[in-house]
Amino acid sequence: MANKFLDPILSEFPDLQKQALVDITDDNKFKTLDDYNKEDLINFDNVKRLDLYKLSMLIEKHAQNANEPLIAVFETEHLYKYVEKRYIKILENVPKAWIIGGFDNPFFAPQTPPDKAEILTCAGTNLQDTWIVISRGPNGLFGLVAEDINGVEKGDHFRGFYTTRSNVIEKVIQEINKSMMTNIDFDNIQ
Repeated sequence: MANKFLDPILSEFPDLQKQALVDITDDNKFKTLDDYNKEDLINFDNVKRLDLYKLSMLIEKHAQNANEPLIAVFETEHLYKYVEKRYIKILENVPKAWIIGGFDNPFFAPQTPPDKAEILTCAGTNLQDTWIVISRGPNGLFGLVAEDINGVEKGDHFRGFYTTRSNVIEKVIQEINKSMMTNIDFDNIQ
């Protein structure tokens, strides 16, 4: 497998690594998406899957309520299957979603309306160990970008960031497009 997914992003934005680590598990500080959005960058390391789940759901809820597009990257088929029923409902309330996962078996790939979602497999790419959820808010693109430190087969410890910096999220989407040889574009939704 190629370089880690975060490497070119951290290389282009070295201040992402220099930012102090934040405890995203602090429920007193981070109850709502607005609490996360008060910071333009939240850097974290060695957090568990469960710690990212709440933030992911807040981003997904925003996408639905604001009728905005959504990108969601799942490491494996079974991780998508865990939330599939919820995602079918999400697709009813967003104009477009890109669901990317390690779908090795085509029978496990989500069955969604083609006008609402593009289903892409990241099996064998540097996206396979990532957890990414991106949407758009009133001030531009924002999202959660995390990478399993040990790889999906061995670990459950993530490093990454949450940011409202559109230029950083644009770079993330550019890297997704490069890895997947696709063209995710929030501005040209058909």
